[in-house]
Amino acid sequence: MNVWMLAINVIVGSAIGGITNELAIRMLFRPHRPWRIGRWQVPFTPGLIPRRRDEIAVQMGRLVQEHLLTKEGVKRALAQAEMEQNLSLWLEKAARGWMEDSRTLHQWTQTLYPQAIDENGRISEHIRLPVKQAWEKWLQSRLAEYREKPLRQMIPEAGMAKLETALEEVSRLFLEKSRAYLHSPEGLQTLQQMIRGLVGGGGGMFGGLVNMFLGDEKIIGKLLPALDELLTNPALARKIYEVLRVEADKLLDKTVGDVENWIGSEQIQSWSDAAFYKLEEQVLRWADKPLSELLAPLRGTVTTVLIPKVSGWLVETLEKNVEKLFDRLPIREIVTRQVEGFPIERIEEMVVGISGREFRMITVLGFILGGMIGLVQGLLSLLFG
Repeated sequence: MNVWMLAINVIVGSAIGGITNELAIRMLFRPHRPWRIGRWQVPFTPGLIPRRRDEIAVQMGRLVQEHLLTKEGVKRALAQAEMEQNLSLWLEKAARGWMEDSRTLHQWTQTLYPQAIDENGRISEHIRLPVKQAWEKWLQSRLAEYREKPLRQMIPEAGMAKLETALEEVSRLFLEKSRAYLHSPEGLQTLQQMIRGLVGGGGGMFGGLVNMFLGDEKIIGKLLPALDELLTNPALARKIYEVLRVEADKLLDKTVGDVENWIGSEQIQSWSDAAFYKLEEQVLRWADKPLSELLAPLRGTVTTVLIPKVSGWLVETLEKNVEKLFDRLPIREIVTRQVEGFPIERIEEMVVGISGREFRMITVLGFILGGMIGLVQGLLSLLFG
């Protein structure tokens, strides 16, 4: 009889310990909502985590902001060389995917925005029209911005230096071409016709005497060396340069508005339409080429120059602005709202999925400890019966 009582104490104690632990674990999450009998709320409902979820959310937000995602921690992570290296590897992988893509821009556009190209293979009107309006608006704004400025202010110093060189070159080429023309058969014929017009064109006794004694060939023979000497004279080249320079200064002193008025608004609009049309045609030609072909000339520059610079710039910019970013980014509020809105069922599933084995061990430990307590209690009862 005593043995049976001892066994019963062990079984009852073990059941109480195990069931109590299991119930305590379940009460962490369940019930999800309070139970009510009329207006009376059943105690310990809802479970601990559902009842304290708002407080848990606030504490988790504070934990993340003050201890996990801190300014100092982010700075240390950014300062590590691996950060820039990993970013470069990621960018290089993304760029390689683009540069090896065999799809055309047209196919990409059809995937991302099918309405971009019409049935005729042209840019659809609902895209083309606003782009053309933006193009014309940009052109008009640029003209309005520079309308009162002289042309010389629109040309950089390097451009003015090139203009000076060009004027000198034009003067030299003009004389060289003129001299070459005079020595050509066509030039000699023109010169002969001019001499006949000057000498014999007036008629009379003087013209006849000149033609009789000199003749065209003798006159050209005397005149051509003189013209050669004149055309090779540096003073004449300098004079032509000065004339061209004066005319260039007059033109450079004109404003953009003067040039616009001289050209005319209709002609400017015509040029604008032509430029936009050529740009549109070029875009359509590019659209029929694979991305790999379009990006092939940039492959070396992108991988060896652009990506390292972009990676370094991003990391450096983040390091400089991490404090401003943290000051403007409400991390605590974000985490709090996310936890508050997270389904309690999902939280239970995650916790049980991670710690299910430990929870089972706690239940088993409850059975063992309860049995041991029942055993001790039974032995004490037998001893002091």
